[in-house]
Amino acid sequence: MTHTALVVGGAGGIGAACADWFRRAGGDVVALDRSLGHDAADPDSVAAVLADVPRLDAVVHAAGSVGHGGIEDLDLDQWRRVLDDNLTSAVVVAKLALPLLVDGGSVVLFSSVNGRHGGNRLSGPAYAVAKAGVIGLTRHLAKDQARRRVRVNCVAPGPVATPMIDRLADDEMAALRATIPLDRITSPVEIAETVGWLCSPGAASITGAVIDVNGGMWMG
Repeated sequence: MTHTALVVGGAGGIGAACADWFRRAGGDVVALDRSLGHDAADPDSVAAVLADVPRLDAVVHAAGSVGHGGIEDLDLDQWRRVLDDNLTSAVVVAKLALPLLVDGGSVVLFSSVNGRHGGNRLSGPAYAVAKAGVIGLTRHLAKDQARRRVRVNCVAPGPVATPMIDRLADDEMAALRATIPLDRITSPVEIAETVGWLCSPGAASITGAVIDVNGGMWMG
């Protein structure tokens, strides 16, 4: 299906599940991850990872971080960090990876249910803003790249069983789960299957879409 996929955040959590999906489909994976010494918000770091990559068939940006609290708890360091990790990094990766993406290729960015409904104090205001921004970026790129038949879509998960929710206390986790109509936490493999489908011929007419995978938390 795909020959080479760039997976940002590809060494852990959702990104690792996506990387495994592409490998199982017979593709090669270029992983860009902070744990590997990369900074997706730094153009020089991204360019170094892509220096020896001749072409890409898919680009998946699954990296990010969360904040916490309400607006009264927010400082500018947290604001800049969360926006850089989630939104600036997506812009940098798109700018540098799109010239390598073949015509007819696919890009999948990651928003969140927080970018849909305004978020909460578990993840903070910067996270909600950044993930809403990813939706806007998805739609802009989908329009702009359609001339090349490049499709750009976005996945907006609810809680997923990754270290991002392991930080929550038991009572916070219980309160969060109570907001999910299906009463289950999504697995990274489920998200990867959604990403794989978006990159497949079965989604050939889908671009600029936000795919909600959240157990019914948001039904917009």
